[in-house]
Amino acid sequence: QEGRAKHPHLFAGFNCTEQTTEMIPFTQTAVVCQPIAPATECVRNIRDDLWYYNHILKSYIDGVQNAVQDLNLVLMATKTLMSCLQESCPRLSAERTLPEWDVWNGSPFDDRLSLCKALKGFHIRAITMNRALGYITSGDHRKLN
Repeated sequence: QEGRAKHPHLFAGFNCTEQTTEMIPFTQTAVVCQPIAPATECVRNIRDDLWYYNHILKSYIDGVQNAVQDLNLVLMATKTLMSCLQESCPRLSAERTLPEWDVWNGSPFDDRLSLCKALKGFHIRAITMNRALGYITSGDHRKLN
């Protein structure tokens, strides 16, 4: 059972793996984190993505009477990475004004379904972030200039 959610009831009533994926509609991480793009723009977009996912996870947890421990762990990891990026890129300290990404409709079932889809999007975006940050920290992006 290792690696499985400790709270299977979170996605009770539907198979989360069969649902569509919802990506944040207005960040451009996949585009600006290509090798030819400036590293600072990539980091800024990664921070925007993390801000969005932090925001939606926190809003879901705050709206649920018994906050789900598994989501708190993801939220904590997201905040930690946001903090690391802030320390390594202090010139990005001014937050941009970003549009809201409304994912909650109010119905508990619909909200759990939206959470599933958003977490699937976060999983895909986390892979992109991991690869981009690995590339940037390797220093290879400096060799292109």
